[in-house]
Amino acid sequence: MTTPPLAPSGNSAAQAGPTLVGIGAQKCASTFIHAALGAHPDAAVSDPKELDFFSAYFDRGYQWYRSHFSHGTDKTVRFEASPSYFYDPRCPDRLNAFDPNIKVICLLRDPVTRAYSNHLHEVIKGHIPPLPFHDGLANNPAYLEQGFYSRHLGRWLDTLGHDRVLVLLAEEISADPVAAAQTVYRFAGLDDSHSSPVLHERRNESDRARLPALRSLLRAGGDQLRKAGLEDSLARLKSTKPVSAVLRANSQNMRDVVPPLRDSDIADLRSCFAEDLRQLPALLGRDSLPWESWAAVTR
Repeated sequence: MTTPPLAPSGNSAAQAGPTLVGIGAQKCASTFIHAALGAHPDAAVSDPKELDFFSAYFDRGYQWYRSHFSHGTDKTVRFEASPSYFYDPRCPDRLNAFDPNIKVICLLRDPVTRAYSNHLHEVIKGHIPPLPFHDGLANNPAYLEQGFYSRHLGRWLDTLGHDRVLVLLAEEISADPVAAAQTVYRFAGLDDSHSSPVLHERRNESDRARLPALRSLLRAGGDQLRKAGLEDSLARLKSTKPVSAVLRANSQNMRDVVPPLRDSDIADLRSCFAEDLRQLPALLGRDSLPWESWAAVTR
């Protein structure tokens, strides 16, 4: 069996590839972190946000992956976020072999609310109709698999070590997004005094467009402004009354479309995640977690 070639040695891979990678889990504020780094003058982010290289597209090779960062070779930090990396057991070793200096940001959220948000996401994407959660779960075991945080995070910590992994909780990001962005900036080696209106935007809510063509048009315009380095100007534009009114009018909250979790769903999910949850604080160096699921299993 032929041994595959190693990643280029020295600084060549690091100069053209990422210095920082977000690994999820899915629906845990990765879009906010991507935007916060995209707004920093000394950072560059991949386009698209999720490259899924170490999970789905590893066969495309290192050069394909590095090509997504060619616009940021003059930046201190280059970033991409692919939640699929978190629970794919192949990814820690693959990332470490590509560049043993890459740092990782891991985002977590109450696993019960994350699973329901995952279901809403699948409906929004059109992968399934607006079924009740239990029907979606019967179709998609990843709702559960992504929520075994101790199991998956343990692999990353074993491979990269604690110094190269920053874990943030989505609930704490939502409570103080500016402080969360500053934590990310410090971890990445960036000036943490940078401020941007982008940090105050709400992102990736569980909604779908009433007029998809309108949303596509607006997003295309926004993408052009971002590529021109006008992320802050875009955030200010979106906060103006006329634009924000259009955005709200074109938004349909999926929680009004998809039935909420039943009490039995919540109980089943908490039971499923209980043992994994009990192990998580020790991995994070915390005494407790700010989650209803944690409170329920430790009563």
